[in-house]
Amino acid sequence: MCIEHSAVHSNSNSGYGLPLADTGVRLLNWLANASTLFVHLERRIDPFFRPAFDKLFREFLTNLATALINMRRKEDGLKLAEERIQLDEEAHLDDIIRTMGNQMRRLWQAGDFQRAGNTKTHGIVRGEVTIREDLPEHLRRGIFAQPRTYTAWVRFSGPGPYITPDIDDVGFMSISIKLMGVPGPKLLDDEKFTQDMFGVSRQHS
Repeated sequence: MCIEHSAVHSNSNSGYGLPLADTGVRLLNWLANASTLFVHLERRIDPFFRPAFDKLFREFLTNLATALINMRRKEDGLKLAEERIQLDEEAHLDDIIRTMGNQMRRLWQAGDFQRAGNTKTHGIVRGEVTIREDLPEHLRRGIFAQPRTYTAWVRFSGPGPYITPDIDDVGFMSISIKLMGVPGPKLLDDEKFTQDMFGVSRQHS
């Protein structure tokens, strides 16, 4: 089922800072704003209890959350890296594109559009990625097949779509790595010699 979000109206906003919730439903707005306020308050005391909390509860809570998520999953018998087209997949993709487009048009002013996600850039650096010689045989696939060093561009960024002060974000960061000089066939004509990699971090103090 696709939900059209374009009917939700928003006050003009530059995307910098965090505007009040605007879901079109008063109760949802209140819940979202209250939750955001709680997170902002927690962030200010987080360094005082986070190390002890993580030591005692992080592994247990992580395992519990993973188990609860897996309980809802159906075993489809897929192999590693195997995909299967889902029912209504095209409709879901169209809904995602439409929703993100509406969000960007409502959030950013003309002439200053930003990314829909991972919006806040913390830094871009140039580096090297070295494939070690002692990798186990079962890991030697793709770029990891042979020992070598790749030149890389690395971008560190925050969640988005808003650009907020560090103290007011959710403590979630991502890292994107573009390897240069990677051989092999590619889907994009202008990216014939690159490969993109990404990762995310947990919240930490």
